[in-house]
Amino acid sequence: MIVFAMHELPSIVAQEMYRRAKHSFFSGTDTPDDKKLINHCTAQHSATGTIIIFTRDIGYHTSGWWKNPDYERCWHLSLSFREPLSGSILPKDEQISKLWLDAFFSLEDQKKIWVEPPHYSNGKTNDVWHYRLFCDKHWLPLLPRKEVYTTEFTEKGWKSFSEVQASVKG
Repeated sequence: MIVFAMHELPSIVAQEMYRRAKHSFFSGTDTPDDKKLINHCTAQHSATGTIIIFTRDIGYHTSGWWKNPDYERCWHLSLSFREPLSGSILPKDEQISKLWLDAFFSLEDQKKIWVEPPHYSNGKTNDVWHYRLFCDKHWLPLLPRKEVYTTEFTEKGWKSFSEVQASVKG
């Protein structure tokens, strides 16, 4: 994890976090490489008490998680907050969240962002919010067509993760 000093502007932080995210792709497979990448793509901003994770995610569709191929890849910003001096967990700060969204994404791209509240126990404990900007194969932002489970755009022969697991066991 990198720690940004009190004087670091959000725009400079975002620039460095983009640089770090471009080193590799996060696949969510919990491999040693993924863990190393998450550490590399995690930062603390001392002035605002924000913990930032910014990754370039791939595999949402090809892994069998989501049926719609428009959701294959995204820029993924995760934000949580700490009291700057004590480090104690704070709830989501809307103003500081907006500050980070403005630093990472254009106003036009912000209209395409999928916002998710904490889902898993660790995320709930730390009040981690997720902002995903889905992209095409050239990493240009897009607004996905329809929802994640539509099969309207799914290629012939595609199998979900559970279908692949069932065929391996069978």
